[in-house]
Amino acid sequence: MKVLDDLDELKTFTLVVELGSLSAAARLMQLTTNAVSRRVIRLEHNLGVKVLRRSTRAVSVTAEGRVLYAHARRALEELKAAEDAIKSGLDSLQGSIRVALPGGACSPGILAGLSDFLEANPDLRLEMLVVNTPVDPIGGGFDVVIHVGAPKDSRLTARRLHSVSWALAAAPRYLAARRKPRTPSDLSEHVCLRIVANPPQDEWRLIDAKGNVETVHVAGNFEADDSRVLADATYAGLGIGIRPEKELAAAVAAGTLVRVLPRYRFASMEVYALMSKGTSRLARVATFLDFFGELLRREA
Repeated sequence: MKVLDDLDELKTFTLVVELGSLSAAARLMQLTTNAVSRRVIRLEHNLGVKVLRRSTRAVSVTAEGRVLYAHARRALEELKAAEDAIKSGLDSLQGSIRVALPGGACSPGILAGLSDFLEANPDLRLEMLVVNTPVDPIGGGFDVVIHVGAPKDSRLTARRLHSVSWALAAAPRYLAARRKPRTPSDLSEHVCLRIVANPPQDEWRLIDAKGNVETVHVAGNFEADDSRVLADATYAGLGIGIRPEKELAAAVAAGTLVRVLPRYRFASMEVYALMSKGTSRLARVATFLDFFGELLRREA
């Protein structure tokens, strides 16, 4: 057997590098930690060099391991792309698309649009998982991860889909018994609906009409780790929340929300689709992203 003939060893090694520990890789692969360790040991024995430094809590990659990882990742991506091409064809709109996305991207308008997409492409199957923390599409087994903010992982293909602007809002029932904020500093007197985060989200950075940034302290007795819950809490009158500009305009017209500090907004945020380089070439994924990007521009 040649040194790098065992794909299981290479897959195991790359997963350990990406997840940062033997135990995390073992859980994802549904193996014991010892089984994962033995695969890495066999790989090192065949190569004649150490690729990982192991301790009781974590692993780090040696210089030789970094070289191996870079080549192994590219090879595995190409093999995955070849497998997908064989199963469904690069030009075929059939098969499954596994997508991770934040809860805020699951509005009724977005879901209605996805219903139209599946009706138009009956041989496609969407598997959508709502995530509230950053997810690695490769390590997590996703075809696409919808990510808000600038992408940082150079291994991935990043496709910009949309830019979203946000503003402050509250339900009429919340403001009925309270003084409406007139300046950003007035927010300290209100319940501000915040995302659960570490460190805590205790500041909001607001931008005025001239582009000046004002950082204000915010607090409140309600937090959630899902942006859908924070949206529902805003409409339910639990406090002052953050909503997309397009949604807010429709809600103001319908009388379900009121703009708070209308001369201020939040910085626009870019929405990207992250995926492996091999996955980005699949027709079903490209078609989905064409549709989803247009859907975001229409609804978000």
